[in-house]
This record gives sequence, structure tokens and C-alpha cells, in this order.
Amino acid sequence: MVSTQNNHAGGGLTVHLDTIHHGYRLDGAFRPVLDALDLRIEAGEFVALLGPSGCGKSTLLRLIAGLEEPVSGWIRADGHPVRGPGPDRILMFQDPTLYPWRTVFQNVALAQDITGKHDAAAVDAAIRLVGLDGFRDAWPHQLSGGMAQRVALARALINQPRLLLLDEPLGKLDALTRLTLQTELMNLWKKRGFTAVMVTHDVDEALFLATRVITLGGAGSSVVLSDIAIDEKQPRDRDSPRMIDLRRRILEQLGFPPLT
Repeated sequence: MVSTQNNHAGGGLTVHLDTIHHGYRLDGAFRPVLDALDLRIEAGEFVALLGPSGCGKSTLLRLIAGLEEPVSGWIRADGHPVRGPGPDRILMFQDPTLYPWRTVFQNVALAQDITGKHDAAAVDAAIRLVGLDGFRDAWPHQLSGGMAQRVALARALINQPRLLLLDEPLGKLDALTRLTLQTELMNLWKKRGFTAVMVTHDVDEALFLATRVITLGGAGSSVVLSDIAIDEKQPRDRDSPRMIDLRRRILEQLGFPPLT
């Protein structure tokens, strides 16, 4: 399903995963993680991945980013095989991983080293985009957790990726900062038109942001358990009857039956 709310969806990448098998060798034995996984993500979608720890959500992001190759199966971005990392596919982690000896400006500008095209005006624009105007010359130790994550987001967006992969980027923030950044991330997605795939353990976060919520799980290695289109307009009322019903369905899918 292509998002009907994103007027710039043409800027995003379409991703197709076909019969992906993947796992790791531990102590001489192969441990499967993903089993015959098929998934298609259309340009401009915002997809949230939910599932228990160890079910392969982060592994799936690394495969799409080209940081790992699947044991078998293939991944295509706009029809082209993914055989390694690329500037059009950026992975943002839970920790902001800022260099303490570099200012906010210098940390954001670091992303331009990938392309070799340094543009100070673009760096300043990215800093303003994430609401850090006035902190251009601040050092990482002078930033709150939410501000540091904004810097990481500016660094991820500086080269205008067509696919943003988010591995629990808000997971370590306090509740109020997390709610604020959820709204700002949604607005950035709508403004920029990139495709987004986000790993989260927060069902409410997934329902607030995503156009699709996909749950992974299974015995041994993971498969897609459910793929639910979220057709509510944004911004969404987290406590609407529709959201409450979807929350219940997803929690049941994840093994949490309603209280009686």
C-alpha cells in the first residue's frame, strides 16, 4: 500500500525481499533467524516492525541496508539487487554515536564524507530541520539525549536518503521526549518523502507513525505473522476506538491476550 498522505512518495525507494533465509553460526552450529521471508515495501511507506527480542527485526534492517548478505534469497531496491551499503539507504541506530571531539555541525557534516560533497549550507539546513538551530557549535556532552538523537537524525538525512532504516532510535529516551520526537519524525517523513522502515518494541509508537505494522515471530526462525495497513489519517488520536482495537489485535498477535 502506498501512503496516500505523503505527497512526495516518489522520492522513496521500493524494497522487495524474496524468500530470505538468514542466520548465524554460533559454537559451530547454524542458528536460523529468518525463514523464507517475503516482503514488499512500496515507495513512501512508513513500515513498523514489531516482534519479540531475537526475532530478526534488526537483522532485517541490516540486510536491507546491505551491511549483511542473506544466506539465500534476494533483496532489490527499485528493482536493483542490494549487494552492499549505499547512500540512498541509511541505517540509524538506537544510540546516536556522536564523536565527542566534534561539534554538532561537525558530526552532521561527517555524513558528507560518504559522498565527498561538502556543503556547509546543507549541514546548517539539516540542523535547522531537526530543531537544533542555535546548537551548531555545541559539543555532544552539552546535549540532552533527545538533542543528541536529533543530531543523529540530521546526519542521517543530510544526504537525502530515499530509504531511512530506524533501529529503535527513540528507545532510550524519556517518555515526553519520545512523544515529541515521534511527531517530528512523522513530519519529516511527510515533508521529505523517503521510505521508512522502523524497528520498535512500542506498539503505540508503531500505530502512531506507520502506514503498515508488520509483526515477526515464530518457533525457531521468524516469519511474517501479520501485516496490517493503518489507514487512519495523521496526526492520529492514540485513544480512538480504531487505535484501541488495532492495539489489542497486535498485542494478541504478539502473545499478550486481553485481560479478563
